[in-house]
Amino acid sequence: MNNKQINVLDYTIHFRSISKDGLIGELFHIVRNEQGGSLSTPVGHIYGFVEPASLYSESFWKIIIDIREEIRYQIDSQLTHVFVKSAYKNKLKFTLTKLFEPESKIIRINPQFPEAFKDKLIDSGYCESPISIQRRIGKSSYVYSNVKFNYDFD
Repeated sequence: MNNKQINVLDYTIHFRSISKDGLIGELFHIVRNEQGGSLSTPVGHIYGFVEPASLYSESFWKIIIDIREEIRYQIDSQLTHVFVKSAYKNKLKFTLTKLFEPESKIIRINPQFPEAFKDKLIDSGYCESPISIQRRIGKSSYVYSNVKFNYDFD
């Protein structure tokens, strides 16, 4: 069951691992052209597992969508772009844009995606209802041998 992928709206999920108790996948925003080509932007990761039953609730699927902090989704054009300092020739423009960008106005993925993703998981037989979907936004910091790597170069 490994190496599966599903398409939901303008997104593709490439599953790295799928089992009856869990799933792990990468989330990409896809823009397709008329010639059949496409441009993929990595948006985040998806983790899912069966939360065991407890005294207060029955067993349910818990899906976590971990979205990169740098992602910006434009509803009107349905495009995704990555907002990083290394993409700006003028670093002052990046700093000012970041400073005046109200956090409440940032949209990172299509607002319809979580509901459509839930329906697709159930229809595909990967998960069973009930499903809880949690969206987390963050910047990844990697640690290896006590050395931290920052992938946004100044």
